[in-house]
Amino acid sequence: MVKLQELVNEKHNILNEDELDKLSLNMNGENVKLEDLGLTFQYSPSSRIFGLDDGINLIPDGDNELVTIHNVEDYLSLTLDLALNKGIKKQMDAFRAGFNQVFPIEKLAPFSPFEVKSMLCGDQSPVFTKDDIIKFTDPKLGYTRESPAFLKFVNVLVDFTDAERKAFLQFTTGCSSLPPGGLANLYPRLTIVRKIDAGDGSYPSVNTCVHYLKLPDYSTEEVMREKLLAATSEKGFHLN
Repeated sequence: MVKLQELVNEKHNILNEDELDKLSLNMNGENVKLEDLGLTFQYSPSSRIFGLDDGINLIPDGDNELVTIHNVEDYLSLTLDLALNKGIKKQMDAFRAGFNQVFPIEKLAPFSPFEVKSMLCGDQSPVFTKDDIIKFTDPKLGYTRESPAFLKFVNVLVDFTDAERKAFLQFTTGCSSLPPGGLANLYPRLTIVRKIDAGDGSYPSVNTCVHYLKLPDYSTEEVMREKLLAATSEKGFHLN
């Protein structure tokens, strides 16, 4: 479709209609005539999307109408309309009706698409500041906000990359994103407790349901970072 749109753009820049038949598509480094592709006014991929055995004719008897340089705009317009409008209208109407049963969709009108996405899906690229971590996480059961181990944890978490932060959240909360407002609105709050009888050779573990991180009192930030990253990359429930 992108190649066809490029061809249409090129076509619109030609003033002499005699030059139209010379236009070609660049397919994998080879120039081919549009007519040689054998496209018809039938939307073939729709058979998989809409559960049909055959394609959908975009116009009457469309499977017998060849797409040429002279009607390619119509093919593009009809195909996109089917794929993004008519062809999914039934599904979108059903989604809208279902959404309205939970929350009247017209009440979302004051919000931008970005704001709606944030409300529904949370913060997909969470960022932690040092102040956020200190203020909105709870050190308990062996740790306080002044504990060296907790302060190491703050420094390690602040330096995590975006991917590492998401993995950390997935490990500790079961979700790789944060609610709108970040750590301040995470419920229950992330709680860091001291893991008993554990040292540099041990790994952190979690109680995901209540957002508990059981963290050994590591000797250095480097060791803590290494063990945290190793734990967050662990698949399954071995460290729960």
